[in-house]
Amino acid sequence: MNDVLFKNVKMYDGSGAAAQMCDVSVSEDKIAAVAPAGSIKEYHASVIDGTGLSLAPGFIDAHSHSDTQVLIDPGRDCKLRQGVTTEIAGQCGASRGPTADPVNPVYLKHVQTTNSSKTVLFRTYDDMMAAIAAVRPANNQMSFVGHNNIRGSVMGMENRPATAKELDAMKDLVDGAMKMGAPGYSTGLVYSPSQYGSTEELIELAKVVAKYNGIYTTHMRGEGAHLYESVKEAVRIAREAGVRTNISHLKVMMQKNRPLLKQSLALIEQANAEGCEIFFDVYPYTASSAGFLSTLPPSYLSHGIDWLVEELSTPEGVKRLEEAIMHPTEAWENILLNNGFDKDLLVTGRNLEDAVGKTYHQYAQERGMSDVAAFADMIVRSHGAGVDVRFLMDEEDIEMLYGHPLCMVGSDGVYAGQGNLTHPRAFATFTRYLGRYIREKKILPFEEGIHRITGMTADRYHIKNKGYIRVGYDADLVLFDDAHIIDHADYTDPFKPNEGIEMVFVGGQAAVANDRLTGVRNGKIVRYAK
Repeated sequence: MNDVLFKNVKMYDGSGAAAQMCDVSVSEDKIAAVAPAGSIKEYHASVIDGTGLSLAPGFIDAHSHSDTQVLIDPGRDCKLRQGVTTEIAGQCGASRGPTADPVNPVYLKHVQTTNSSKTVLFRTYDDMMAAIAAVRPANNQMSFVGHNNIRGSVMGMENRPATAKELDAMKDLVDGAMKMGAPGYSTGLVYSPSQYGSTEELIELAKVVAKYNGIYTTHMRGEGAHLYESVKEAVRIAREAGVRTNISHLKVMMQKNRPLLKQSLALIEQANAEGCEIFFDVYPYTASSAGFLSTLPPSYLSHGIDWLVEELSTPEGVKRLEEAIMHPTEAWENILLNNGFDKDLLVTGRNLEDAVGKTYHQYAQERGMSDVAAFADMIVRSHGAGVDVRFLMDEEDIEMLYGHPLCMVGSDGVYAGQGNLTHPRAFATFTRYLGRYIREKKILPFEEGIHRITGMTADRYHIKNKGYIRVGYDADLVLFDDAHIIDHADYTDPFKPNEGIEMVFVGGQAAVANDRLTGVRNGKIVRYAK
């Protein structure tokens, strides 16, 4: 007797092939049979009549930050209820392992004080993944090694080139993680200390990843006026290291920079034509989100969080920050100047309850302060622990990117189950993508839209036995209504429930049934299949 039979479902198998009416049988944690509708006998413990519904492989989030969030929120409600059964985490240079022994104390203090959620660092990649496995996550977890963590634990927050000894130490950490099944390493080149790494340093670390046919994935140095130069750097790393490369959440920020996006895409296409393998992921929103310290000039983050708080606690320090932002001499995106204090919305901040849900400009007006002074006040009060949402992209660009054959879908969502306001992408990326971009706007045929969030992502990240409905593959499945799947979450209420997700199975067990969590936590650790 098999465990579950899905009868009469409209099956999208993950390959991009047209949907077919099928029966799908599950035995234990595997897909046991796939056959035309009505042809599999009902000798099953559970029979689910899928008439009028669709069945697809579990959605794979190509860009997640769950490696830290899952330790606090193993139930992964935010992802399961949009159909995500596997998350690829450790992105944007951020992971919690491996680390140097001992960890540089300045970096340790920076991590512990600027993260508003529980922070734990792990000595080895295996230690990190074992800790995730120990909390019994409700969906599957894969994680990159973060360059911020590698560099910071070795060098601290120092803005200088690595010595040969320091570079060797970083390479050893990456090599050890690759041997333990990491898919590669990630950079967050707008975040400290990752942004202090030279292109040559990044190439040397990418060469280690390339030995294992792994992936270099990058939040680039610039996504606005510096987009084209940043893509050039990513292409150079891909070419000189011989490494498969992903560009995280590809976008262009601010209206005046929009022409750079097509120029950058042409550069990526040319590199692929010349033998590189470069692809990218995109989230379906016109607002980004990040820790609010990333808006500061790079020099303000190289001395540690205690120095920063002390500097901004005096009127003289605030004046110096205002000069640095409003009349810049350093090269960085400078979102506060170029996008405006009225387009950055604070969504989370330690000791900032009176500011959450307001733009920096609104908060400044309420307190009778200048925009810069109000922002400095936020940093001091929170000791650097704050996250904002930034409204700075164009809808037409998202549509164009989703139509591109190199594009996958990643949420970039951050949520730890604590009820805090956050970007709606943590809850609704995949229902929004399928409902608004694939069904309503018809950017792609529906079967190809499913392929981008299942089989394509599984293939690119070498995830074995996932991403397809095939006999012998893992029974990670989503039963949904393709005619009504849609998101409702927004920036003021990201918790509004999605529509159209009926059931979600992870490893053959129902984690979501009738749009409710069952309490089943059957996720597994996913290692990179070299």
